[in-house]
Amino acid sequence: MKFIAIMLKKFFKYLMCLCHNSDLSEELTQETFYQAVKSIDRYNGECKMSVWLCQIAKHSYYKLLERNKKEQRHMLQDDAIHTSPEAELIYSEDKIALNRSD
Repeated sequence: MKFIAIMLKKFFKYLMCLCHNSDLSEELTQETFYQAVKSIDRYNGECKMSVWLCQIAKHSYYKLLERNKKEQRHMLQDDAIHTSPEAELIYSEDKIALNRSD
């Protein structure tokens, strides 16, 4: 049990260096160990287990970043779709008025 606690702390610190967010680091630490247990049969021993776990942690972080990018793009597209013609006209008029005041 002590070994696991030490490893959890190490990966938490590693993930903190990547994302600078303690809640996110905790979530990613849990995800890392979940993925490791799930795919332990693919660990072939060619590298230290800590290196293998770091790779899983890094990939978990990158997957999260990619998922967040997709969600942001989707939200922006939704906003563009739900913008009414009236709102766009008001926005355009406001933009023209601002340009004239300069």
